[in-house]
Parts: sequence; structure tokens; C-alpha cells
Amino acid sequence: MKNKGSFSKDMARVYRYLITGTHGCGKSTLSHRICSELKKSGYNAIVISETARESPFPINQGQTVNSTLYIALKQAVKELEAIAHGYRYLVLDRGVLDSFVYSEAARKEEIGEVEAKLIEAFKAWTREYDDIIFVKNEGNETLQADGVRDTDINYAKKIEYLFENLLMDEFKDRVRVVTYGDMLESKVRVGEGGRIYLDYERYYELVS
Repeated sequence: MKNKGSFSKDMARVYRYLITGTHGCGKSTLSHRICSELKKSGYNAIVISETARESPFPINQGQTVNSTLYIALKQAVKELEAIAHGYRYLVLDRGVLDSFVYSEAARKEEIGEVEAKLIEAFKAWTREYDDIIFVKNEGNETLQADGVRDTDINYAKKIEYLFENLLMDEFKDRVRVVTYGDMLESKVRVGEGGRIYLDYERYYELVS
């Protein structure tokens, strides 16, 4: 039985859904729920997990430029590897720009030429994503310690603020918003062509 993605006019057409936001907001949970529903509906889907945990360089508030470049580039490589292995529906638990947001939050040095050019390149990369779902961390004031991610709630809020500004400036008309609290209760539905629908989904200005 052919997966539904094969009905596209372009047999190599790849659909990419970005789930983004600060750490601890439920991105991984939502990513796996979306992927599960896509698979149930016959789509050849995979979750592309974040790469920060694999970084040999410091992360969180100690993140360096080397950390940022490693994480962003490896995230891109993971997408390409999934495509090379024949997956046509990629659910991205973080995207190629996420590490630059964390870099800005921890920045202790000026942006270098290589980093600046990669930011612009990955903005263009992100514009090719078919869907951007921003999970706001409303309703979650406690970050669980997992041995990797920072549990400082103020730091997490700073990250979220930086995400809001980036998304507002660059992708305002393409971002869908769901809160942490609503995400836990929402149902995921798959429509024609693999379109994702979320109950309790909200559309509103990210930044005043």
C-alpha cells in the first residue's frame, strides 16, 4: 500500500512541520502526537529530535558560538538524512534557527561573520517549512530536571521572549500558536495532504 504522500505531483515532495518554543513547553510531546496521527493516517512520517543533547560543546546558559553552529548544522543534517531515507513527512522537534535563539540568550561575544551568514541562510531554510507551530509555555511554571536542560524559569521565559520576537519579525503570517495548557488537552487531527489541525489552537499577536 502506497503512503498518501506518493499522490503528490512531485514524487520527491517533502512536508516539514516545525514545533518550536522554549524548553519544557511540551514540544516533544506534541511532536510525537502529531507524528503518531500522521502514521495512523497512512503518511510516511518521522520525528526529527533536537540535537542540543548531543552537543560536545556547552549548552544552556553556557552556550558558545561553537555550540550554536554544531547544533544548527546537525539539525539540518538530520532533516537531510531523513529525506535521504525516504521519509516525506518530517515533524521537527526544534528547527535550524532554535540554537541561534539560545545563543542570543547566552551571548557573551559579538556575532561573527560565519554565524551571521548562517542565521540568514537558516531563515531562508525555515521559510521552506510547511507549518510552524509555536508552543507558548503558559500554564507551566515548573521545569522538570532531566539532567540536561536548565531549570531556571526566568531563563526559559527569556528564551520564549526571544522566540516571539524572531517569529514575529520573520514568520508572523505563518505561525500558529498553542499554549502549553491547551496543548495538553488538544486533539490532533490530520486533514487532506497531511494538514495538521489542533483543537484549542489560537491565532494572536505574538508581541505587542
